[in-house]
Amino acid sequence: MKIKVKIILSFSLIAISLIVLFAYYVSYFTRDSLQTKFFHRLEENARIVGEHIVQNDEYNNQIYYEVKRKYLKQLSEGKDYYLRIVKGSNQLRIRPDLPMPSEFYQTAIEEGKAIYLHNKVSYLALYFEDKQHAENLLVISEGIDDYGHGEQKDLDQTLLTGGLISLVFIIGLAFYFANRILNPLKVLNDELEKVNIATLDHRLTNKFSSEGDEIDQLYTNYNSMLDRLDIAVQLQKSFIGNASHSLRTPLTIIGGEAELAQQQIDLSHDAQQSIDTIIHHTNRMKFMIKDLLVMSSLGSQRKIKDVLPVRIDELLFEVIKTETELNSNCKVQFDLSNIPEDSDDLLVKANPDLFYIAFSNILSNAIKYGSNEPVKVLLEFDAEHIIIKIIDKGIGIPEKDLANIYYSFFRASNVGEIYGNGLGLVLARNIFILHDVQLALETQENKGTSVTVKIPKPTF
Repeated sequence: MKIKVKIILSFSLIAISLIVLFAYYVSYFTRDSLQTKFFHRLEENARIVGEHIVQNDEYNNQIYYEVKRKYLKQLSEGKDYYLRIVKGSNQLRIRPDLPMPSEFYQTAIEEGKAIYLHNKVSYLALYFEDKQHAENLLVISEGIDDYGHGEQKDLDQTLLTGGLISLVFIIGLAFYFANRILNPLKVLNDELEKVNIATLDHRLTNKFSSEGDEIDQLYTNYNSMLDRLDIAVQLQKSFIGNASHSLRTPLTIIGGEAELAQQQIDLSHDAQQSIDTIIHHTNRMKFMIKDLLVMSSLGSQRKIKDVLPVRIDELLFEVIKTETELNSNCKVQFDLSNIPEDSDDLLVKANPDLFYIAFSNILSNAIKYGSNEPVKVLLEFDAEHIIIKIIDKGIGIPEKDLANIYYSFFRASNVGEIYGNGLGLVLARNIFILHDVQLALETQENKGTSVTVKIPKPTF
């Protein structure tokens, strides 16, 4: 789950919980307050009825109707009951048809008052000592608090509506604050995805928070990290470039002296094999230094220089011609069956020298590791790309080595004595990255390798 979703959910759940608790608190205590007030009204009603009865000589049902609601507003569905209790006893002479349990009557007689709520009907009983008669009086007032229930319903409806509106508002606030909090991290993450050897000079400016806070410190640390990386990369490039230049001169001298010695001694001389070995390894070192110099040059470039319109078919022809001349035993099949009629569709924007090196390295690998089988070069097209596929049926690459093929000087475990320095594919990939070209590789050990290069169609 993303942090943004966690923040929104956490913020919303906390706020909703507080709203629900507040609404429950208000609803519960309002209901309790309205119920208490209604019981007070019932008590006042029962007291008026009871006092009127015990102060008169006649006490029959007619008395109730004479004093009923004399001082109070009419209670909804209100009724009053009065019962006679033998003095000194807590037993009813006649049990009325009411829903209260026996404990209700006993509490009223012993404590003087009792209340009971059944569904929506409220009952309140008051016990009076009647000195004028042989029996005491128990008055029970019954009523439904329509006003209170209406108020409670309106309040609950208001709380519900307000809660739903607050919920929408809270979720909106949660999204706003989540975006506001995480936007600096999103910008930083986007920049991290763009970081490569060509963008180490780019620095971030904190536009989201005040100086010295956590976000500002994070941006400062990020920029400091880039400073250190840039210094390290520049030192590495400088070392590679200087070392390569320093090695070229002595290697050239060694190679030249070895070739001169080879010409001056007899072919049957014992030193002939040693001289051949010196020349062979000197040439290998020259190729390696050349690749290192190109890689060093690429690493120091922030953008590709000398970009020109290049006919990709002509460039591939040159690469194939050169590689087949160097490897006369290998056959390269160039498939142009899908070539478009308009020659402008064959144009790409690239540095021709770098593209030549990249495709030359890929084709050279296909020939070297192709087990002397024909290598196919396909030129294809789709709506947005020019696609080049270079396919061989050679030794392939073991699956365990695939994760390391783009590391400098790495060679697959099955190459054996086949010459190579582990820089060709890495160099090609770096060239294509700087040109925004996609490079993909599919391989299976002992069945071959297919390299696909997708070049975006240019706009001129």
